[in-house]
Formats: sequence, structure tokens, C-alpha cells
Amino acid sequence: MTPNLFSIDLEDWFHILDHEAAPKLAQWGEQESRVEANTQRLLDELERADVRCTFFVLGWIAEHHPELLQRIASAGHEVASHGYAHGLVYEQSRDAFRDDIRRANDAIEAAVGTRPVGYRAPGFSIRSDSEWALDILAEEGFEYDSSIFPAERSHGGLPGAQALPSRLPNGLREFPVSTVDMRLRRVAYLGGGYLRLFPAPLILRWARDQRARDEALVLYLHPRDIDFEQPRLDLGLLRNFKSYVGLRGCLDKVHQLLAEFDWVPFREYPEDAFA
Repeated sequence: MTPNLFSIDLEDWFHILDHEAAPKLAQWGEQESRVEANTQRLLDELERADVRCTFFVLGWIAEHHPELLQRIASAGHEVASHGYAHGLVYEQSRDAFRDDIRRANDAIEAAVGTRPVGYRAPGFSIRSDSEWALDILAEEGFEYDSSIFPAERSHGGLPGAQALPSRLPNGLREFPVSTVDMRLRRVAYLGGGYLRLFPAPLILRWARDQRARDEALVLYLHPRDIDFEQPRLDLGLLRNFKSYVGLRGCLDKVHQLLAEFDWVPFREYPEDAFA
């Protein structure tokens, strides 16, 4: 059967996109760091379930927490790239984007000794006006991408894009996040705020429906998604809800998903399973 793909975007609590209340890059080193403890909780959960997954790592995290990356790699997990400075792709020039992914690759390689072959854009921010980034990824030697969000989204989204893993014309393998068709629109449900928001029985029902069609589940979360004690930024009513809803129950949902389904790192997805 087609395998499922479990991923963690390795960021800290203050890596919030596109909001003036979020600390700037120059201020990141001044913030309380919670990424190590939260990631260890996830590593422990993965170990108990005997699951290996893919960590999409910020280059900044690789530079400041190389021991954490070594712990991840030594546990058998794949280390992939989330870029360096957590910038939205569609706000970058082509040259700036290329520099960002090269800087991240250098930091990751310095930490674990190998260069990543997979990439995920911050905020899934490869949109119709930034699809050029996919060609740059191929030129830079990446083998796969997981930046396509096949639904509407504030920081990205390509509604109408292929919703299942597929091969792109430039040779990249593409892994879109899992979505469900709600008739009026397609909605993500297996990641981040969506995973925190939807109740576990509904998430499991949708996931079982996908598996009944032999469709791969593509799950993502951040270490901060399981951290109820994290500092809160004043993001405004809607962003506060999106950023902090469901923190208490998220790890239990992860536990249920790990227990019910089989998962592999992205690099182990078989060639003959692509749409």
C-alpha cells in the first residue's frame, strides 16, 4: 500500500510569519528558546511508536542548535530544509531565494554532515506568482518539495493543484499536504492549526477515508503546536486564534495518528507510488 508521510517543521515559538508583533531575524537570538524541549517530546513520541519521519529544518535553527539536529539524525529521522530565515517565498527575489536555501543547506550540512534533498517553503508560500522557486530547487540539486498547498491559504495556496504526491515537469517529486474536499472548498486537516482545530474523531474519519482510497497521508506540525506554555504574541483576534487554538490536545492527536497509521520519511516514498 502507499505509505504515509509524517513531517515536523523545526521552528521555535517566535517564528511567526508576516506579523509586526513577531521578532525580527536580528532579535531571534534574544528570545527564550523552547524548540529543544518541545522537539524532544516529539522525538520521544516517535520513538514509542517506532516511527521515523522528516524534519524540515530552518537553517537558523541548525546554526544555533546543531546538537538537536544530530540527535534527530542519530534517531534515524530525515533532515530536510525549511530555508534559512523563514521568509515568504513570494516576497523574495529569485537571487534572494537561492541565497536563502544555499545558506540553509550549508548550516544543515555543518550540523549533520549531509546536505538535504527535500525542501518545504515557510507558510507553503509557493503560489502561482512564485512557482519559479520550484525550478530553482531543481537547479540546486533538491530531489523533492513539499511546499504546494492545494487549497486556499493566507500565506500561499494553489487551489486546483494536484492534491496527491506527483512528479513535476522539472523532475522534482512534490508532496502536497493532505486536504479534504468540503464541496464548496478544499480544506487542509492534517497539519499545524488545522490539526489543532479539528476534533480527533473528524480527523481520523477523514484520514481513514483517504487510506480507503490508498491515498498517502501527508502530515505536518511544528514543535510549538504541542506547547501550551509558550509565550503568547499579540497577533490580533484572528491570528491569536489560529496560532494558539488546540495546543493542549495536539500531542494526543499525534499519538492517535501514530498508533493507527504507518509512516515513513519523505525520502523513502517509493517511485511507483507517484500519481
